Amino acid sequence: MSTIVTKGAVPVSDRDHDAPDPLSRRKLLIGLALAGTVALSELYVPRRSVDRQTDKSFDKLFPERLGPWAYESASGLILPPEDQLSRTLYEQLLTRVYDGTGVEPVMLVVAYSSVQEGRLQVHRPEVCYPASGFTILENVAASVPIAPGFAIPCRFLTADRGARREYIIYWTRVGDALPIRWFDQRLEMAKANLRGLIPDGLLARASVIGDDRNAALATLTRFVQALVADSGKAGRKLLIGPH
Repeated sequence: MSTIVTKGAVPVSDRDHDAPDPLSRRKLLIGLALAGTVALSELYVPRRSVDRQTDKSFDKLFPERLGPWAYESASGLILPPEDQLSRTLYEQLLTRVYDGTGVEPVMLVVAYSSVQEGRLQVHRPEVCYPASGFTILENVAASVPIAPGFAIPCRFLTADRGARREYIIYWTRVGDALPIRWFDQRLEMAKANLRGLIPDGLLARASVIGDDRNAALATLTRFVQALVADSGKAGRKLLIGPH
């Protein structure tokens, strides 16, 4: 029997040899994609933006005298429960009571982390005051004028526990930004991460005990202004960034 050969036909073995293997091409593309992903992840791994503070250097940033106030003690402040979890939520925690002639005593808390990953949430008054038996009666936006054209965006709260009413003003800093809302803090952290940085973060809180809301707000405003003015260049940068 004769074999019929079609003119122009190519043997199967030759055709398979010349045609590209789709599976091999797919593997190559997947490999290149994975390699690119690894390279990008290495390139954009966020790195800390500031050095860690020591206890001694951190304390020195805040003077013992602020305007008419002088550092008196470190007791009587409302803080989160002192357990193993809360001790790991920050690197530095400054707690001071300032007093002076002719002025109301002011309680100051500054919680700081050189690597901000949302850990200062526990120190927000909305969290730690109710945990200590207080009811938040008021929580409104406020601001403290520092220089022409600039004021610290803050929140002003009234917390009550029957025999004790406390007025609180606080603000947060994430990197160079001063966000107040928790969502905005997370957003600033995400923006910094996209730039390849892990920002540092701070929460500063000042409070007074009393019954007169307007007088308390005026006292806290004066105290925060003195705190920023008297803390020097490094302290001011830690408190409000480059503003």
